[in-house]
Amino acid sequence: MKQSRFFTVIGLLAVILTLAGCAKTTQPRHTSKIQVVATLGFYGEAAKAILGDRGQVTTVINSPSIDAESYQPDISTAKKVAKANVVIENGLGYDSWMDKVVAANQDSGTKTLNIGQLMGKKTGDNPHLWTDPQTMRLVTRQLVKQFSKLDPQHAKAFQQRGRTYEKQLAVLPQVAQEIAHRSKGRQVAVSEPVFDLALKAMGYQVSDNHFAQAIEEDSDPTPADITQLQKQIKQRDIAFFVENTQNSSKNVTAMVKLAQKHHIPVVKVTETMPTKQTYRAWMLQQYRQVQRIQEESHS
Repeated sequence: MKQSRFFTVIGLLAVILTLAGCAKTTQPRHTSKIQVVATLGFYGEAAKAILGDRGQVTTVINSPSIDAESYQPDISTAKKVAKANVVIENGLGYDSWMDKVVAANQDSGTKTLNIGQLMGKKTGDNPHLWTDPQTMRLVTRQLVKQFSKLDPQHAKAFQQRGRTYEKQLAVLPQVAQEIAHRSKGRQVAVSEPVFDLALKAMGYQVSDNHFAQAIEEDSDPTPADITQLQKQIKQRDIAFFVENTQNSSKNVTAMVKLAQKHHIPVVKVTETMPTKQTYRAWMLQQYRQVQRIQEESHS
């Protein structure tokens, strides 16, 4: 998807004016429940799983058709952030618009959980952190800590729900490890770097970083990058090709067709979580595609 864009002047003024109209306090507005705003659906899912009936969670990007990197917050989002106890954002520039909304109401006392910082990453690193099979486990544990501080009386319940949610996610690193035993460090090509962290956990190496980065930035790959990838496909130097089906372009379409012509398997992934699907089911469906390719190649 396209790189992050700054607010439009009108959009930024709307947010600032809205927040200026909210009464500033040293703490966020409290209700009987913990208020959480998450930029992305899977982070919101984790918060809901831990909070149960002790909190209310709002997810900003709640549709696969919305580009998180170019999203411009509306007044409703600004109001919810102003009242939130905890804001969960991906970080690494992926949803930097949230930083502006939080900063506009910096005296509210809202706590921000930046997943990039939690994972020890820096700006410029791959921001698609959720495809790493370990990320959501760490996110869950950090949220349990934050919620327990906000509502100590229900800390044990948060801890129990957190453990239950972690158990549901345990299959992801297990499958990734099983795949890694068979990957043998082989090369794969990708249309964009949206699945790279999962591939790394599976023991694969991405062969077309320049091509993928160009598609990510919504620009044309160089002729040299195109020629190199075509050669890798024709000579079957890659185990499979990973296509982000949410961002089609003539170059990606051509590579998918070329891969199919030369009997190179295509793994289809999405950058955003499908509607009415859990994070676990979404990730597992993508991981299983790789697993099936391995099984078929060994049979």
